[in-house]
Amino acid sequence: MTTFDKHAAEADIAALHLEYSNAALAAYWLALWQGGRLPPRAAFNPAMLKSFLPGIVLFNVVAGESVTVRLAGTRIAHILRQELTGVDWIAAAPPGHRATRLDVYTRIARGAMLAGHRRLATTDGEDYLCEEIVLPFAPDANGITPVLAHAHLPSRRFVKIKSVEQAVGQPVDYRLVALKPAGEAAGQPPGTSAIIAA
Repeated sequence: MTTFDKHAAEADIAALHLEYSNAALAAYWLALWQGGRLPPRAAFNPAMLKSFLPGIVLFNVVAGESVTVRLAGTRIAHILRQELTGVDWIAAAPPGHRATRLDVYTRIARGAMLAGHRRLATTDGEDYLCEEIVLPFAPDANGITPVLAHAHLPSRRFVKIKSVEQAVGQPVDYRLVALKPAGEAAGQPPGTSAIIAA
């Protein structure tokens, strides 16, 4: 099993300057690591982050093949106006972005973190820059990698989202940060790349 440099992951996450909910989720995820190994999905206790659950999506990723929604929080399902459990997340992307989406989630499943922002129009006329984070768990015995995503959607912002089209529109930016293999020097700047419609 691949092992990663946890101290480097902590430094990379700190450098992202995440919103409080995403920072708390990332800190909890890091606390579940077993040495340099990613945590198994079974180690994640949703009750520890109960207030953040409405903005969570859990995916099952088969690297290079598929991304399927395992479960989705109520705010995500409300924004997308559908029950997401079992949805093929690649087929749900615009045709021109499906290959990119599969590549992004494959890279996350193999050892990377994703952080980005999406601009949402609101009913009060002021755009809200919604931050998202995506983190991998350890692959299971069947080769499926659970991947956890979370959108920072506090109640005061969520109730003012204007339309589903804005909520699923083009992201403003995404940064894909590769987890450094154990043994590499920690403390280097995060490796980043622009990702479209992840």
